[in-house]
Amino acid sequence: MNFGSNAKLLETLFDTLWDVVFCIKDRHGRYIAVNQALSLRVHAANKQAMIGKQARDFFAADLAQAYDLQDQAVFETGQAVIDQLEQITNPDGTMGWYLTNKFPFLDEQSAIVGVIGVSQDLHTPSDSELSIANLGQVVANIKTNLNQPLRGDELAKLIDLSAEQLDRRMKKVFRLSTKKYIMKCRLEKSAELLRTTDRSLAQIAIDCGFSDQSALTRQFKETFLWTPAAYRQSQRTTSRE
Repeated sequence: MNFGSNAKLLETLFDTLWDVVFCIKDRHGRYIAVNQALSLRVHAANKQAMIGKQARDFFAADLAQAYDLQDQAVFETGQAVIDQLEQITNPDGTMGWYLTNKFPFLDEQSAIVGVIGVSQDLHTPSDSELSIANLGQVVANIKTNLNQPLRGDELAKLIDLSAEQLDRRMKKVFRLSTKKYIMKCRLEKSAELLRTTDRSLAQIAIDCGFSDQSALTRQFKETFLWTPAAYRQSQRTTSRE
């Protein structure tokens, strides 16, 4: 399948963005186009070294399988994946937060022939950035009350804004809506508790503000690509090695 000039144009455009990972894959999961940021993230010799290869050639087996399943859902449904919070391995081996979008790539007959993946790095803002945006009080309130219902309009009142104004400010600083930032904090806390405590999954769900254990499991797996139980086991296995 010839993906033509459109794929090359997209690759050229995304090469200018150092904090955005971009790729196009065909129906067999082979990379057709990638940007420089992706080749650096997986320590490929260069972009060309990734062309024709698959996610399993660059990522751990569980991550590659999860990415493939996500791609397959796009092929089968034709529906895009929009603003999915995910953790991805950084070039230095640490884990970072990203906002992932995937779209069907169409040929001239509007048939789906590939998947376009775009993941944006969600950098942690500095204290000075929070201060300038006057978000310190909101962030502190969220992090200390994760076990409580957190409403955007009530958080906005803390700094005399409307919910819409707070949302715009959160997106400017964190690149996330207020709702998604709260979810990110809930997931970070749940991962911490899974690593450092023996609390049951049901109790962790309550402590982190999820409606129940199944809600925690569903959202955790979508983001970390592990179930909470498997994540806890992997962390314990790593700590013993």
